[in-house]
Amino acid sequence: MKHSLRNSAFLYLATLMLLPACMVRAQVQRGDCPFYEKFRTLTLEEREELAYAEILAGNVPEYMKGFVRITTRQKDLNGKTHHVTLFVKPDYLTVLSGNVPFIVPLTPMIAGRIAESLDCSLPTPKIVDIIFHHAEATAEPFNYIPREYRNLDPDLFFDHSQVIFAQLRAAGKKPGMLTAGTKKDVVITRVPPNLSRTRHVIIYGWHRPDGTPIQPVYDGHINTYVDYSHGVRLISNKVLVDGKEYHYQELLRDPILWPLISGD
Repeated sequence: MKHSLRNSAFLYLATLMLLPACMVRAQVQRGDCPFYEKFRTLTLEEREELAYAEILAGNVPEYMKGFVRITTRQKDLNGKTHHVTLFVKPDYLTVLSGNVPFIVPLTPMIAGRIAESLDCSLPTPKIVDIIFHHAEATAEPFNYIPREYRNLDPDLFFDHSQVIFAQLRAAGKKPGMLTAGTKKDVVITRVPPNLSRTRHVIIYGWHRPDGTPIQPVYDGHINTYVDYSHGVRLISNKVLVDGKEYHYQELLRDPILWPLISGD
């Protein structure tokens, strides 16, 4: 019986991985999401402005309007342990349109604008790891085989988003749970990985269920590069250290406390 259940689960997941997202979730077709239908016809710059307007207008799933509280123990530069409380979005930036959620890959420029407008920042690689460690919902990273410029196709952005929702639903996870491991995070670092690359996107993460990141810290793409695997998670600028409130960017600049939220 156990073998039968295991085989059935394996076959289901194998089928899930082979089918396009619009077939995996039969009730969701690309045309069901008006935002996506417009998004896919625009230039990169126009797409980014559209996403910015939709997110700032509050056209996001209800669960994305709040934050998840994470408390962790971290050491400062002197080795002193502190209780650090972060407030993070439960998932990557998602637009809700026609009752269809779409996790939208974005460049670091528009991601930064959205973050600033909402009094947030982008995560550091260390925070990405912390979030994964505390996540309630994770999924095996799903990737497409690269074919020329296929990874940059907006259709793939949408399909990948729906595959993620199907994976989580199949695992019994509900929207609003702290979710991680489904995208490579667009991150910031205290010290640039490469001082000569001043106009590049920095990505990190896409953790396997065992906690191993597929993507190490990488800044090899120009900052206008964005593909289906990228995700933007917002971190509130309000951070508590032993109960005292700090600004996220203030902590990154602090000569003693910066290791609480950054590993570089």
